[in-house]
Amino acid sequence: MNRVEGAPCFVLHLRPYRDTSALVDLFSLEHGRFTCVAKGLRGAGRSRQQWRAALQAFNLVSVSWQGRGELKTLLDAQHQRSYALKGRALYCGFYINELLERLLFRHDPHPDVFLSYTHCLSCLELDATFEPTLRRFEFSLLESLGYGVNFASCAHSDDAVREEGYYRFNIGEGFVPVPVGAPGLVFLGADLLHLAADDFSADALNAAKKLARQVLQPLLGSKPLQSRALFKSGAVPSIAREQD
Repeated sequence: MNRVEGAPCFVLHLRPYRDTSALVDLFSLEHGRFTCVAKGLRGAGRSRQQWRAALQAFNLVSVSWQGRGELKTLLDAQHQRSYALKGRALYCGFYINELLERLLFRHDPHPDVFLSYTHCLSCLELDATFEPTLRRFEFSLLESLGYGVNFASCAHSDDAVREEGYYRFNIGEGFVPVPVGAPGLVFLGADLLHLAADDFSADALNAAKKLARQVLQPLLGSKPLQSRALFKSGAVPSIAREQD
């Protein structure tokens, strides 16, 4: 039986399973995204109380598990680091977790995404300017998945994006120039060049949000993101207990 000892993992989601157990969705540096069953997690045993404290969303934990199938069996979970997300930062955290759960294949390692996710959590914990942090994470995730955006060059011709030009983004191709006043979602070249320089300020930030949604939508499919619905409803989620 395959067994892994002490692997660094982030907790993405925790939900009840059967009478006293729980399913834990984890994101590992070396093993990708996977799910463990934590047997007896909701029991009264001291070891399970320690597990419950460790297995909260956004926690970095050292995890041991075993199993050959899709569902692994949790053997141990040791808390390493917590990220204290509050208010809007908490909504943002649930959003990036949902992106990982929807877009990453199980057991497909993405160490670059793991590092990007770690950096994103650190920024959300410390910085109130959430939008640039989210946009950087989205584009970094897209790059890792093979859908990276070239902000500085046009599709097919490799002509440089001009500051005064207008461009439409075609999925699977890239930016193509369009005339002034063209219908649909169009981006100003100056904003794209700001994004190419990692400048997510002012109008460029608004363009980044529209572009990220356009590129992510075909990958996410028609199922709405629960984190967006939660944010719009104004409900304040709690991660101090098991998530439903």
